[in-house]
Amino acid sequence: MIYLDNAATTKMYEECMDVFKDYACNNFYNPSALYSQSLIGGDLLKAARQNIAKRLTCNYQDIYFTASGSEGDNMAFLSTIKQKKGKILISNVEHAAVFNMASHLNEMGFDLDFVNVDRFGRVDIADFRAKMTKDVILCSIMHVCNETGAINPIKELCKIAKDVNPKVIFHSDGVQAFGKIPVNLKNLNVDVYTISSHKIHGPKGVGAIYIKDSVHPKTFIYGGGQENNIRSATENVPGIAAFSKAIDIKFATLDEDVQKSKEIQKMIYDYVQNFDDCIINTNLEQSSPYIVSFSLKNVRGEGIVHNLESKDIIIGTGSACSAKKGLKRIPLALNLDGAYHNGMLRISFDPKDDINEIKHALDELANAIKIERNLQK
Repeated sequence: MIYLDNAATTKMYEECMDVFKDYACNNFYNPSALYSQSLIGGDLLKAARQNIAKRLTCNYQDIYFTASGSEGDNMAFLSTIKQKKGKILISNVEHAAVFNMASHLNEMGFDLDFVNVDRFGRVDIADFRAKMTKDVILCSIMHVCNETGAINPIKELCKIAKDVNPKVIFHSDGVQAFGKIPVNLKNLNVDVYTISSHKIHGPKGVGAIYIKDSVHPKTFIYGGGQENNIRSATENVPGIAAFSKAIDIKFATLDEDVQKSKEIQKMIYDYVQNFDDCIINTNLEQSSPYIVSFSLKNVRGEGIVHNLESKDIIIGTGSACSAKKGLKRIPLALNLDGAYHNGMLRISFDPKDDINEIKHALDELANAIKIERNLQK
């Protein structure tokens, strides 16, 4: 199989499975227990926190483990907002976990405003500046857009927000950034940042969230007091251990992976731009090098995906978290003409993918487009 939907999820490293099995079958003890064996899990959790903090350039005490990036995004809102009213500001291309959480709070009485993006999914700085008012209590702007790969100027946006309201909580969803591009939270100065394991070849069901100590987060899950009484639950030691192992592997080649991915991205970009009636939604100069998004006129992306699937080739129609719902939110936010809405496709790859296999997949994609367009006549 040729798998080109890595922005949705990645194949777990074999080494992570070995680590997972060790902590699930051998050193399986509850890290919160009183017996001496529990120290094994406790030491692992601390080491994993320190590993994440080293990569993010932050204090390890500010790292909390979660069950997913979506949970982390929800936690970013529910653990930091202490007021009963106020304004929330997010971009109109945020991941469903942020968009739906903010919409829920809007239904609960909070004001909600959306920042526009350009046609590549990058936040419009002027629009952000205009909508960032003193009554905004929380901003949430993704670091890398999961749909188009656009990289947002988080440091600049955070400064704008803090200049207007020094007490505003600034959250960034870093799920598509962590382990793929350099991230320095000390430099970005965000208050909250979420990451996920399965986007970087770790196991599903594991994530983490950075919450700056000065935020003083509220309890998110009540129970036995784990995670400094913020998120109670018996810690997923096997998953966290495997996540930490994936981090070690991914960051060992981060710089060369970025360079290799830029070359692959450019190759895909050059191929795709020759399709008839095609709009490319990824700006090579301001994007993560792991994604190429494009939209085809009067074409059903779903039909193309299924055609390629029959040939053991997997690409995406956009976010797996919203594709099944057939939402038009992202195409509308990108200001795409209606004729292009159903034809939005995303190729997301791993830098270690075989180039010849990718070229073969692109040739099959071109054939699938021809077939789909003939069906529409």
